[in-house]
Amino acid sequence: MGRDGLAFLVAVLCVAGAILFLAGRRALIHMKDREVKKAGATLMAEREELEQRANELEALQAEIDRLRASLADLATQKLILGRRGRKRTDTSRRFTHEIGRSEPGRSLFAFSLSMAPGFLQRPDAKAVVHPAIWAFENRVEVWAADFPAAQMLTRTVFNDAVGVTVGAPEGEAGGRAGDGRGTLAS
Repeated sequence: MGRDGLAFLVAVLCVAGAILFLAGRRALIHMKDREVKKAGATLMAEREELEQRANELEALQAEIDRLRASLADLATQKLILGRRGRKRTDTSRRFTHEIGRSEPGRSLFAFSLSMAPGFLQRPDAKAVVHPAIWAFENRVEVWAADFPAAQMLTRTVFNDAVGVTVGAPEGEAGGRAGDGRGTLAS
């Protein structure tokens, strides 16, 4: 029985080893399967997010195209300012551009504006306002705490890059308007 028992024991151990090997392999396959499914779920979530972003980008691109078409349409239209003769209209029409709003501690400052000479003839010229208004009087009214702040705000919005020249401040030197709003000093 010694040899037969030993052979039986070796056979049982071989079968048990094979079963343990197969069970361990099955556990590893199961763990890898879960990792793959988890990674697949993560990738699907990322894909859905990317598709959503792509849809948003397409919508934004469509909006940009629509706005470009509107701007091109507006650029082709002529600004109709009035039916009166140009000489009479030049003296009676004023365009006022406003920056800021009336708040406690702020004063109203005013500057004259004009189109920079030869700006529209430049190949890269992009006027911020319709070029036809420059035939008339233009001014900017700025609500600011003090004169330097008013100058800075005006020169930030209206500058040589957009084809506008900021002229001298309007109003009396160091004076105040009758309604309590400050005016610019020269």
